[in-house]
Amino acid sequence: MTFGANLCDDVWAPFATSVTTACVSAILCVVTAPGNLLICWAIIKDPNGDLKSSFNYLILNLAIADCFIGVVTEPVFVWYHSSEAIKYEVLELRWLVYMSYFVTSTASILSIVALSTDRYLALTSTTIRRISSKKAAIVSIAIWFFSGGLPFLYFVVGFYTLAFIYANIAIIMTTVLLAFYFIRIVQRLTAHEKLMRAVLRRGDQRKGLSMEKKATKSFFRILFFFFVCSFPSCVMIYVINLCETCSCDIIHWFRDLQYLSVLVNSACNQFLYAWRMRSFRRAFSRIHPILGLQKRSAVANSSSGTDSKHCLQDGFEMK
Repeated sequence: MTFGANLCDDVWAPFATSVTTACVSAILCVVTAPGNLLICWAIIKDPNGDLKSSFNYLILNLAIADCFIGVVTEPVFVWYHSSEAIKYEVLELRWLVYMSYFVTSTASILSIVALSTDRYLALTSTTIRRISSKKAAIVSIAIWFFSGGLPFLYFVVGFYTLAFIYANIAIIMTTVLLAFYFIRIVQRLTAHEKLMRAVLRRGDQRKGLSMEKKATKSFFRILFFFFVCSFPSCVMIYVINLCETCSCDIIHWFRDLQYLSVLVNSACNQFLYAWRMRSFRRAFSRIHPILGLQKRSAVANSSSGTDSKHCLQDGFEMK
């Protein structure tokens, strides 16, 4: 197969491939859409009055991107691949699938980069360094501008070449950046621990170190899960573009599986970010008690100090 050539676009995908993709997309839609809609509602309505921060605005942008995946991209996948399974004439409409996938997935990945950058600045600086609310809005607009423009390369270079560009720019560079952030955070945390052993620290400083450790564990989970979902996608995109002996059946399987691996990551973002934060769980409990904390936990949180609240509300918070 010639690099980037769309040699299998006029060949029907295997029935099993189409049915599998349609079913998994339907399941992911049920997981992705409701949770992210709730996150958007919680931030916009803000029942506790403590979600107005630059970090939470970036979470809102991520939730909007993942919400679009749940209400647009995944339903399009279900429709297209269901039609493909019964050989309904939809091949000429594949651009809808490609465009919706690249726009929403790029926005989701870039939002993760923005969130991680904000946390990196907050956790590695000796002074308060955060992305301001104004800058968060500018970053969000820039993310959607870039995400809306990149997919139009499809009409110039075709799907497989664009997927190769996407894998190298959006996925690999994001993985490298997150790994760099994590290493730098671990280095700072190690140095901080050594300093604490040499100098007697106050209780609030020890508490701050403990919170940094929790934040670092959360960051590691985000990096690990992103890698687990993205690495197979990159491998399959490379195989699609470089394998000269692969049959169209293999190309179709890899094409759909690399879709799904990225969409799984988008479905789980809400559980790696907002659903792990106490401020969001309090907001969810205000919306409906079953969504938030138990009463005992809520009382414990309300009795915590003001400094602890402000420190927690803008970062990776643990249960």
